[in-house]
Amino acid sequence: MTAIYLDASALIAYFNEEDEFHESACEIIDSNELSLIIYTSDITVLELQYVLWRKVGNEVAIEKTHGVMEAEDICVLPTTTDDIFRELEIFKRHPMPSFDALICAVMRREGIELLLSFDRKHFDAVDGITRVESLTELKSK
Repeated sequence: MTAIYLDASALIAYFNEEDEFHESACEIIDSNELSLIIYTSDITVLELQYVLWRKVGNEVAIEKTHGVMEAEDICVLPTTTDDIFRELEIFKRHPMPSFDALICAVMRREGIELLLSFDRKHFDAVDGITRVESLTELKSK
């Protein structure tokens, strides 16, 4: 089994058929080729909800948030106070949005190395995090 974390950009791409990364997100999230254990966290779900609310409104944000929280094939991890302290250490070494640094902290705590993300700005610099954007790329890891 391969553990992979979904960040908000992956979830947004999955839900938005017009997103340039929609096909890649669907290929990985819906993949039957790999035995994936799919994770995200409460903070990522809140980021997803916020972005959807800003872009498409309250109803869609609520619907998609419920969808992620109730999905049987997505494990939504809680964040802890210790995660926030680890986030601060990551943030000191790699200045990035706090959501992204907190994702790294949660992934490290859980021993998850693979991240489905289309955010190319921050994650690639963080040791122990391997960002992927496609099923082909994921298969090579």
